[in-house]
Amino acid sequence: MASWRQSADTCQLWPSYTSGLIAGMVNVAATFPINKVIFRQQINGLRFYAAVKQVHKEGLLMLYRGMALPLCQKSLQVGLMYGLFETFYKGLPTEVIADHTCRTIVAATLTGISEAFVATPFERGQSLLQTPAFHGKIKNTLDLRHHLTSVQQWYRGLGAILFRNCSTNCLFFLFRTPLRNALPTPQSRKGQFAVDFTCGACLGGANSTLIYPVNVVKSYQQKQISSNRESFFSSCKTVLRERDYKVRKLYYGVQLNFTRALISWGIINATYETCMAVFNSQTIQKHLY
Repeated sequence: MASWRQSADTCQLWPSYTSGLIAGMVNVAATFPINKVIFRQQINGLRFYAAVKQVHKEGLLMLYRGMALPLCQKSLQVGLMYGLFETFYKGLPTEVIADHTCRTIVAATLTGISEAFVATPFERGQSLLQTPAFHGKIKNTLDLRHHLTSVQQWYRGLGAILFRNCSTNCLFFLFRTPLRNALPTPQSRKGQFAVDFTCGACLGGANSTLIYPVNVVKSYQQKQISSNRESFFSSCKTVLRERDYKVRKLYYGVQLNFTRALISWGIINATYETCMAVFNSQTIQKHLY
């Protein structure tokens, strides 16, 4: 416990949280319309052009309906992802876990668990606001409290989100540094931004594709307001049955999702590293003067 406190005191961790928060906000503003089309493909099993046509038909005002929740959720989630990882990694006692890989896996898993408990209510509300069946029933974000009246209702889909967050966090933090080192050494700030963007895009695209079927099941669980609770595996069976037991139908929307993830995680990682560089330079200047 003493070593944990000592690590937490000696490391200035607030730049990681702040940089992640800013990166999440920039990402949502840029990718929300793409995410809405993907969501329609997931819940309705639509092909790309059919989903785009459905969203286009609803108009520009409906396009950004439900953005408040993902803006809060994603910025908070990304801030926690980077910040908590640094906190856990640097706070874990070295005499207990000295190996870098083990420390990374433990820190990433603890971060994923923490993220899931924060993010699930946001994702639950976002799913309902983006579901066409509830456009006339749920007026706005604040109106959700009249429809989700218990903790169990808000946390529907938690199991899927726990699995998704822990697995993708481990892969992201394990391979982030090796991938960055494998890329050409940048000679300018623009070059550094490009390297960080490429690193984030590659990892994000791979993670989102691997975990895509889990997100499909999560979306199915969260698009309903019934009192009946299905387990994750029961929901998997239901989704497969609705898709005629064809696994390829679980991947409807994966191409657009991959593209979104490339852009999204490229933006997130590049923005995060840029903000960290700014904060670090300011810290150095304070010590110098």
